[in-house]
Amino acid sequence: MTALKAGARLKDEATGVEAVVVRVTAESSLELRPGGPAALGKRYTCAVCEAQVLVAKAGAAEPVCHGEPMSLAQAKPLPSSD
Repeated sequence: MTALKAGARLKDEATGVEAVVVRVTAESSLELRPGGPAALGKRYTCAVCEAQVLVAKAGAAEPVCHGEPMSLAQAKPLPSSD
């Protein structure tokens, strides 16, 4: 397996889901596997190594890292304008 880097595309041939690698570390093991729904334009983060992918084509596959499904990334709160 070749080492992934930011900007690389992951694709699940069975479901047609595509994701772009946003952040990757040396220990990341990113892949897409059939399963849960991947939402278009959503960013997913690995709880172990903080790798991130952005879904470019939605479908019935889920981003996986370290054998576990990645969680939907939460938006950073904006500072208050007081």
